[in-house]
Amino acid sequence: QAWHGVRLDQPDWGDDSHSIAFTVVMEREGLTVHFILNAYWEALDFELPATGGQPWRRWIDTSRPPPEDIVEWQTATPIPNDNYRAGPRSVVVLYAAVE
Repeated sequence: QAWHGVRLDQPDWGDDSHSIAFTVVMEREGLTVHFILNAYWEALDFELPATGGQPWRRWIDTSRPPPEDIVEWQTATPIPNDNYRAGPRSVVVLYAAVE
């Protein structure tokens, strides 16, 4: 497990912080899962950890309109770059296959 802020490996544990992210590797399931929690009133850009060439896929993003906010994880949309814009006051869950 690794904790992050908007920048990788730099969580903001301050009293005024409004965002946090963390990554969990689930080796038995063959997945890496990345959680983004943005309690700030504006969108924030979060750096994404490297995945060894596998794309991150967006499973949950509560800032998106239904039915795009939560999709079946097997059909989740690939994220084409190494950062993700989390909408204001939103929760995002991304996953990638472990090589």
